[in-house]
Amino acid sequence: MFDKLKLKHKGSDVSYCDPIAPPGTHPSKRDIFRNRQNYGVNIGSCFVQERWICGSLFGDGCETELQMANNLIKQHGAQGARERLEGFWQSFMNDDDWRWLKEQGVTAVRIPIGYWEVAEGQFAKGTRFAPALPAYVNAWSIFKSHFVEPALKHDIGVLVDMHGLPGGANSSDHSGESCDQGAKFWDDADAQLSMVKAFQWIVTDLDKFDNIAGIQLCNEAEYCESSKKQGTFYGAAINAIREADATIPIIISDSWNPRLWTNWVQDKQSGLNTIGVVVDDHVYRCFSGEDHNSSPQDIIARLNHTVLTPLNDNGKGVDFMIGEYSCVLDGQSWSKGDAQEHRDELVKQYGRTQVEIFSQRAKWGFFFWTYKFESGSGGEWDFRAMTEAGAIYNPFNIAGKSLPDENIFNQALDENFKSHCAYWDKQAPKEKFDHDLYAKGFTVAWYDALEFAKFDGSVLGRVQAWKSSRLQEHIHNHEQAKFEWIYAQGYEKGLETFYHLVRN
Repeated sequence: MFDKLKLKHKGSDVSYCDPIAPPGTHPSKRDIFRNRQNYGVNIGSCFVQERWICGSLFGDGCETELQMANNLIKQHGAQGARERLEGFWQSFMNDDDWRWLKEQGVTAVRIPIGYWEVAEGQFAKGTRFAPALPAYVNAWSIFKSHFVEPALKHDIGVLVDMHGLPGGANSSDHSGESCDQGAKFWDDADAQLSMVKAFQWIVTDLDKFDNIAGIQLCNEAEYCESSKKQGTFYGAAINAIREADATIPIIISDSWNPRLWTNWVQDKQSGLNTIGVVVDDHVYRCFSGEDHNSSPQDIIARLNHTVLTPLNDNGKGVDFMIGEYSCVLDGQSWSKGDAQEHRDELVKQYGRTQVEIFSQRAKWGFFFWTYKFESGSGGEWDFRAMTEAGAIYNPFNIAGKSLPDENIFNQALDENFKSHCAYWDKQAPKEKFDHDLYAKGFTVAWYDALEFAKFDGSVLGRVQAWKSSRLQEHIHNHEQAKFEWIYAQGYEKGLETFYHLVRN
């Protein structure tokens, strides 16, 4: 009971983040890593292994990471198990992998980790993983040396995804331990408090790396219709993280219910004050009965109506990402009509339709599941295979594009400013609008976009939070907010115009 009260106290009021756009100056490299649009991929089945992806270390009857680790310890002792796990992690990615990802326009990777791997197992004492901790003593240092550092070398961001929580955030084996009796984490206040401390520790420990794009509090939280239980944990974790880092993006799972968590974020924010949260939705169309009963053509046609919609106030004030998606459809779908005969064409259409929709609605980015399989190609689950098939691509990157000069900026500003003034003066001829605010917003947005573009062709992604920061800065400097909407319109138009000119 005491732990529940303590958790509730810690998560009752969610802290606002500091403005994420640096006032009065250009964004730094760290700012860009945290706030650009990401075309990404999951480094799945590395630190949280899944037998169907990488099965070489799994013994007979082992289905989870914990069963695998215990079996390795039984067979080879703690040191032997540690050597085998460390060899697996250290060889999972090499420089050719990072270079190839860079060549494909990948801007960030989402790396699933388990709570048992953090801080030499400090936060796993007393859990099911406790007996296996000697095998994981170097996991966190290897995560940094073999993943975070090489990614930084190639200007690739890292999203730290807490994939495995004590007792599981869902009932699937990908939590690292068997959760066949349900997700126990949400009823264990002691485990939640431990993870709140773990997140603060992680953010503090990784602070020296500019390429930490964000931290995800859990993966695929079980479905819920009320945000009360999970919201308390989210709130407590956000508050703890904000004590260590006031601006890092914090990602929450939407529990397969994006509308609920969009509302939750909107309720926690006030005016231009944001909590710095990105809502993570996963898009799979191969698991449900409706999916199985639908043809690929029908599934593709429905995407526009089923991805991140409908949302309260069209998701205003909230930034989104797609943490997982694939090009996989169920065999029953492929058996309908003549779909199988046109499989390659439909897979490509399915993937590219997802990319098009995600790039408009999940502007912080989207991450394919998964990067590699231990034995050959993973087909429509395989990032490399789908890239080579032309089914997925980076729609954001503008690297190598000619950037507009000062003359183009002046012309664009003049044309848009005149159009803005003419429209609003006609709509309300008696109102004394402060039209100069439009020009100021347009100008700030233009040069924000330009600075992002100078870093490897990056594109501003967390538009909602970034725009709020610039509005706060404007109001602070001018001590008035009557026509802040004019500044906001100018800012939005500045971004839109810049990217239109660069891409065309």
